[in-house]
Amino acid sequence: MTFKFVPGALVALAFGFTSCDKNDTESAPALRAKLDASTLTATSKYTESFKDAGGQSTVDLTTANQRLDMFSELNAYMALVAAAAPATPATLDAAKLRGYYNNTGSYFTGTGLNGSGLSLRATTAASFPATNAETVRVYLDQQLTKLATTSQSVNNVATPGSAGRLGRYLVDEQGIEVNQVIQKALIGALLLDQIDNVLLTDNALKADNRQVVAGKAYSELEHNWDLAYGYLTANAIMTTDINLTPRERFLAGYLNEKNGLASPGVYLAFLKGRAAIVNNDAAGVKTQADVIRTELEKTIALSAVSYLSSWKSASTLDVKAHALGEGLGFIYSLRFSTKYGADAAFSDNLLAGLTSGTNGTWSLTNAQADVAITAIKSKFSIQ
Repeated sequence: MTFKFVPGALVALAFGFTSCDKNDTESAPALRAKLDASTLTATSKYTESFKDAGGQSTVDLTTANQRLDMFSELNAYMALVAAAAPATPATLDAAKLRGYYNNTGSYFTGTGLNGSGLSLRATTAASFPATNAETVRVYLDQQLTKLATTSQSVNNVATPGSAGRLGRYLVDEQGIEVNQVIQKALIGALLLDQIDNVLLTDNALKADNRQVVAGKAYSELEHNWDLAYGYLTANAIMTTDINLTPRERFLAGYLNEKNGLASPGVYLAFLKGRAAIVNNDAAGVKTQADVIRTELEKTIALSAVSYLSSWKSASTLDVKAHALGEGLGFIYSLRFSTKYGADAAFSDNLLAGLTSGTNGTWSLTNAQADVAITAIKSKFSIQ
């Protein structure tokens, strides 16, 4: 578990709650004055809506936002292989890729990132048992190495069995755009996993809300909830329309693009859930957490289906390869969709069906893609 406050809550759970639950409305003492949740709307600023008696904000998004920024810098470096004209595509350094992922080598340019003590790798698949988490981390290590190797062919034209570019997109010998797989796999393994499986689980919602953390303005439960918000956005108000700015990054961006009708409700759920924490309304907190978790997991599934469908309909190899790379990465991320009962076996079986042909995806057929699309729609109740 990577978030320093959650393990204490989980240890307490391991010993059992032999009397009443700490966060039961009937028993927990009030840390804050009651907050009228009906005053919170789509235009309410999350970062300014929750304050202590002295008027100080109790919201701190720092560590989650720092990981978002680390992810952005890694992603920007990987994207150099797909530079559009007149820019020249670049070869990538394996040590630098690993440095971004592990926070070694002082590669980050964002203020405070290099010395933060945080890393993307340590937070990857944090909800999984140690052995399973390491399996995911090693997979991403290997993909980063493969990307560096593949980038040596950035000036070649890709053909079955040989890495190179299709249009502006770099693919490996199997026709897979590795940088897209890495990005989409990290959306699930880092962002979705932290929000859905570390910070907003039923057990995590039993974190202490009776007192503030020593030296801080927030309770443990308040901070858990705020970090979940911070893994989606650094904005005071989350943008919930794909056509508006500031554009959201990564998971929040795909929530807007692929599950747009749900996005305003997710933002309101963060506001209402945080208010329920203030009001010691444990049932209300769980209700809003369920909304968030359900819609974010469905976003991953909708994205996977959308990109496989785009692969089928595209008429040129470069567009097909780009769509497929994104789709494969989102399918990898399905293993973190625990509310829908997806797991590693579900993801890996779909990936095997899509990539095990001659020369990998070069020989992929519409029928194979349809098998994956059907399975995802069934698992996630998508019409």
